[in-house]
Amino acid sequence: MSFEIDRTQKRLGPIWLVEGIGPKNVLALFYCAMMTIVYVTAVSVIWPFLLEEQVQLDAGSVGNFTANVTVIAEIITILVAVPVGLLSDKIGRRRVFASAFVIMAIVCFLMPFAGTVWTLAIARVLIVFGFAAGTLMLGTIIADYPQNATRGKLISINGVITGLGVAILAAFVFGQMPQRFVEAGYDPVEAGTYTLWIMALIAAISASVALFGIKDVHKTEKEKSEPFKQMLQIGGSAVRKNPRLGIAAAAYFVSRGDLVVMTTFFTLWIFRAGIDAGLDSGEAQTASARLFGISQFAMILFIPIMGYLLDKIDRVTTLAIALGVAAFGYFSLWVVDSPYGTNWIYFVAIAAGAGEACVIVSGPALVGQEAPKKIRGSIFGFMLLVGATGILIHTKMAGILFDEVSYQSAFLYMAVINGVIGVAAVLVRLKIGPKQRTEDSSPNKMELQGEAALSESPQNADGNLDPKTP
Repeated sequence: MSFEIDRTQKRLGPIWLVEGIGPKNVLALFYCAMMTIVYVTAVSVIWPFLLEEQVQLDAGSVGNFTANVTVIAEIITILVAVPVGLLSDKIGRRRVFASAFVIMAIVCFLMPFAGTVWTLAIARVLIVFGFAAGTLMLGTIIADYPQNATRGKLISINGVITGLGVAILAAFVFGQMPQRFVEAGYDPVEAGTYTLWIMALIAAISASVALFGIKDVHKTEKEKSEPFKQMLQIGGSAVRKNPRLGIAAAAYFVSRGDLVVMTTFFTLWIFRAGIDAGLDSGEAQTASARLFGISQFAMILFIPIMGYLLDKIDRVTTLAIALGVAAFGYFSLWVVDSPYGTNWIYFVAIAAGAGEACVIVSGPALVGQEAPKKIRGSIFGFMLLVGATGILIHTKMAGILFDEVSYQSAFLYMAVINGVIGVAAVLVRLKIGPKQRTEDSSPNKMELQGEAALSESPQNADGNLDPKTP
């Protein structure tokens, strides 16, 4: 929990690393983290095109159908989140990370063979196994690698790299690839097929990078011999009793919903509005990917700002600021009349990207600071479960609002949710005060924030940790 830097260890630029981790491991992490989010995003970006051309779904039900598929996928995520986190604590992060990319590669290869709405939905659900394992591993490893004093720097640099990958690969390469194949003379179904097969090949390459480039930190810790049940109990207790982890969990609840709305309903809105305006599917897909790409470049610009704040001021304060910015971004999406025929859409895309950047880096930084490293896999598994629960609720609401009210009503809903959690973060910050940036905090003040408070400490009659224990 110290903000002191151990300069006997290795570093990559401004990022000081924990014992046993070197620069090549961090570079492998950056690549794998980038590709994980690229695939999570790219499948959502090309999803409207697949619904329109591959299975020809009725336009009046795309919102609710997309929401239902996402809800089913996130139920799977809930079921596997904690087991995957615990498994990574036992067999290693790199094996789980590599397996995630293998799943992505297989499903991307098979997805073009889905000839009906429901077989395409099944493929979309299956790929979530890879997404769940990949996102959990990148969050856990990002918490494992840096010393706490430079955690924000690693997260912000990773965010910039990931944002560039999403903007370039997901939006401007994979997202516009179907139109490029159509322009080359292929029909739309073939265009979608070849796009997915190229994605499958790159995912397979990424699996080898994860397997040979990622290094496990936790395997040197003897505490990892604890049983699964005990690890889960300790992790749940830490989140429940630490107010900072509690508000971080609330942020995960809304931030995963933010990600779905931006990668699914933002692109779906641009695509459907384009079709309504008379564009063909390739043109609408290109416009959707382009505006999404602009929002991602805006995200890149704001991530370093948040990274700087995370290492300079209290991280609960930073989280409150992040949620406020996100609320403003989604409100901006709601007020614009149309994504076509106005330059305001570019400001709106930039505002939405800024909000996305803020929530992406703030929550993980707070969890990484507060989660004891011997149970980080379990705690991040819990956070992923909370985030998936948020997606269940927010996605279903967004789908209903998209079909029954308006394409943009989902954005107003997300603005309100971000605002409410932001106010809650302010209240937590006012109640518990700032985080001390020294090693002088007494054990009773640290409570479950340090590893000593979560180990074999004596307990009082109420079952709580004895504050007098040194």
